[in-house]
Amino acid sequence: MNGRWSTTNDGAGRLRARRRVGRHRRCDVVPRRRSEALRALVGGLGLVALVVITTVVPQGATGAPVPAAVATTTSTHSTPREPNEKKVCDKFGSTPVANGRYEVQNDLWGASTSQCVIAFDTGFRVEANHNKSSGPASYPSIVFGCNYGNCTKGTPFPRPISDLGDLRTTWATTTPAKGDYNVSYDIWLDPTARKTGRPTGLELMIWLKHTDRVNPIGKKVGETTLDGVPYEVWQGKADVTTISYVRKQATNSVTNLSIPTFVTDATKRGVAKPGWYMTSVQAGFEPWIGGTGLATTNFSVTRNGQ
Repeated sequence: MNGRWSTTNDGAGRLRARRRVGRHRRCDVVPRRRSEALRALVGGLGLVALVVITTVVPQGATGAPVPAAVATTTSTHSTPREPNEKKVCDKFGSTPVANGRYEVQNDLWGASTSQCVIAFDTGFRVEANHNKSSGPASYPSIVFGCNYGNCTKGTPFPRPISDLGDLRTTWATTTPAKGDYNVSYDIWLDPTARKTGRPTGLELMIWLKHTDRVNPIGKKVGETTLDGVPYEVWQGKADVTTISYVRKQATNSVTNLSIPTFVTDATKRGVAKPGWYMTSVQAGFEPWIGGTGLATTNFSVTRNGQ
């Protein structure tokens, strides 16, 4: 398939016939009144008149009238549309989804190449073709909580990490065969109940999957097993301390992942403080090379089942 036309042994003749069917409704069928007129003309004018008139009927490459089945068309969309789709291409643009419960952000912070996110109620997909030799180009993501002054509808955040309750998340993704990227949660902690600006306490990342040359900031400081899943633990710092839990067995999805389990481990390691607040839970991708093909198909965060 070449997107709009199927490739056949009939060559250009068949393609022209299909284009014509696409433009003119029911041009593949001879109308009844024309058939009656033909019979009359055959009787009065003879075979020559019949040949002249019938040349207006669309023909296939074989010379036969195009069959009615040719009028069937296929979709030109390579990706099925989701309900309530919204396209965001501004570098730091965002849009609410799921009646405002979540916010999808483009977050093109690290590259000059273009990027768009197509947001819908259960997630988003990425359109980009980045080419970074080091470091991520962006973090297209879906947000639950408060992020630079924008708080999602009904969020329990900011909230003391001592009172997170049963905070769980489900996330399903698709990833391309080519490119460099990671699939990661970005969870933010702050010493105060911050709603504006960037948190200053801790960036806690949970990496579900990554390509070979992509690693977290800093260095590996150990390993741990949380809820039966083994992780590498990395720590580093740019303007804020980052701890990254990197799954040793990559996956494209998690179900009912317990967020407090990771916060407790980070607190034991001394990078989080008991009196701090959680401000947001974000889930997205850090593409270095490529980007198209990265998608979130399902995302949710619940606290005590709500």
